[in-house]
Amino acid sequence: MTRQKQSTPQIPQNALAEEAERAYTRFADQFTDMILDPNKEWLIEYLMARGFETVPTWEELNSDKFALSVLDKLRLGSWLVEQWLYEALRAKDREKLVPYFKNLAQSGGLAKDDLDRLLAVGKSAVLRESLKKLGASFSSHRGPQPKLPVWRYSELLKTAELLKPAIQKVLELAGTTSRTLPETLQYLQKDHSLACEFLFRHSNVLEQALVDPRLLRRAKKSIPARARVLADAMAGKDHKLTFSTSIERVRQARRLPSKTSS
Repeated sequence: MTRQKQSTPQIPQNALAEEAERAYTRFADQFTDMILDPNKEWLIEYLMARGFETVPTWEELNSDKFALSVLDKLRLGSWLVEQWLYEALRAKDREKLVPYFKNLAQSGGLAKDDLDRLLAVGKSAVLRESLKKLGASFSSHRGPQPKLPVWRYSELLKTAELLKPAIQKVLELAGTTSRTLPETLQYLQKDHSLACEFLFRHSNVLEQALVDPRLLRRAKKSIPARARVLADAMAGKDHKLTFSTSIERVRQARRLPSKTSS
């Protein structure tokens, strides 16, 4: 007797196509939920800054490169997106967004691993670990941070003067709009591009400053006065200065003689 050769059962092509269709639909549903998560509003900004144009590798996601990429995109990203997409994101319109994201994945020929990596972008644990690694790479040098030299106080003053008009507009709009702070900064970007770039980069700190009781006590009478206090407090954030230290350094800069004075 001769042993008959067993053939491997073939899965019909239409069954494979149907499974792929279901996989793309599941991904689009999950991706839309992720983007619209109210606890992860940065993802919408990241999307509009073209953060999802390329799929990160697992190596990038598990290193400081991912956090650096996110911060870079949010700081330098373009806000030029199609009007319908911007409105759909703001309205959280799943009926428009799910088919859109599904079509992008299908037309890009993304495999299951690609889809998994895109969904990993929105996992808090992934970003948290990447931020820790990014922070560790900057804190490898032990010891106290160097003091800001006096000759650089003028830089803080210039930053404070740059920020004040934008912060004043944020305060004026605060009681008249339902926009979040990042959305307000995006709205103001056209007229205050450099200031909004700075403030968006430090938006979490700005949110703290807006409700800080010590800063509130410094200026209660008018919005312009409060805007100046907040601008002075925020000016030192690139140098990791506290609110009070930043305010003091800016005020010292105002008292220093200008380079043009005799």
